Amino acid sequence: MKEFYDKLDELYAAGDIPAVEAFILDAVAKTDEQSPERAGLLNELAGFYRGVSRYAESEEAFERSLSIFESVGMEATPEYATVLLNLAGLYRMRGEAEKAVELFLNSKKRLEDLGSCDSYEYVSVLNNLALAFQAKGDLTQALEYATKALDLMRAQDGKEHEVATSLNNVSTIQLGLGDLETADKLISEALEIYDAMEEPDVHHAAALTTKAVLMCRQGNYRNSLNGFRSALALTKHFFGENIEFAICKRNISEVCELMGDIPSALSELSEAARIMDRILGSDHNTVLSVRRKLAALISAATYGDTRG
Repeated sequence: MKEFYDKLDELYAAGDIPAVEAFILDAVAKTDEQSPERAGLLNELAGFYRGVSRYAESEEAFERSLSIFESVGMEATPEYATVLLNLAGLYRMRGEAEKAVELFLNSKKRLEDLGSCDSYEYVSVLNNLALAFQAKGDLTQALEYATKALDLMRAQDGKEHEVATSLNNVSTIQLGLGDLETADKLISEALEIYDAMEEPDVHHAAALTTKAVLMCRQGNYRNSLNGFRSALALTKHFFGENIEFAICKRNISEVCELMGDIPSALSELSEAARIMDRILGSDHNTVLSVRRKLAALISAATYGDTRG
C-alpha cells in the first residue's frame, strides 16, 4: 500500500482533483468486494469526497467501509474506529454537531480499549472533538480536548505537521475566548512549521485562516484580507470550490465590508452563497444566514444602509 499512498500524496500535492478520484476508484475496483483492503480504500475515497464537499457520496462510502469491516469481524480494530472517526468528521462538517460528538466519543472509547491513546487517530479524535464542541459553543470543553491533543503531539518526534494542526485548534479556541495574545503566539508557531515544509500541506489553509481572523480582530484589515486570499488559493488547490472555500469567500466579504468596499463584499458573498447552496441545499441554516446577509449588502449598495 505504500506505493498507493505515495502516488496519492503526489496527486493531492499537484492539485489534480479528477486524477485523485480516478486513482482511488481504480484501486477500489481491483480489490475483492468484501476484503478489508477494499474497506480501507473506501474510507480513503470517502475522505476524498468529504474534502471536496460531496457529502452524500462520502457518507455512502464510509457506510460501505464500515459494513465490510463488520462482515469480517473487524469492529474491535483501529481501522474500524478510524472509519467511525472520519464519518463523525463528515457529520461535523455538515453542521450536525451532536451527532458528530456521539460518534467521536464512540471512536475514542474504541481506541482507548485498544490501547491506542498515543496514536495519530486518537489525537485526531481529540482535535475533532474540540472542533465539534466549538461548534456547540462549549469553548471550555473544546479547549480541554485541544490542549490534550497538543500535549500528546508535542511528546512525539517527527510529527511537526500534526503539532501544527493542534496549535491551530488551540489558537482558534483562544480567539473565541478573547485571549488574542495567546492565540497569536500559538498560530505564529503553527505557521512557522507550515512555512518550513517542503511540500504544501492540506491543513496550512486552516492556519492561514486563523491568522487572518486574528488580524481582522486587531483591525489589520489589509493583511487579514491577504491572509484569507492565501487560504482561499490553497483550499482550491487541494479541494476545489468546497465548503471551506465558500466560508473563506464569506470571510473575505466581511473584511471588505469592514474596509468600506461594499461592491467587493457583495461579489464575494454572492459567490459564497452560490457554492454553499450547491453543497448544503437552499434550506440549510448556514445558507439562509448568508442569504440574509446578502440582502443586507444589496440594500447597502443600493441605499447606503447596512442594517439587517
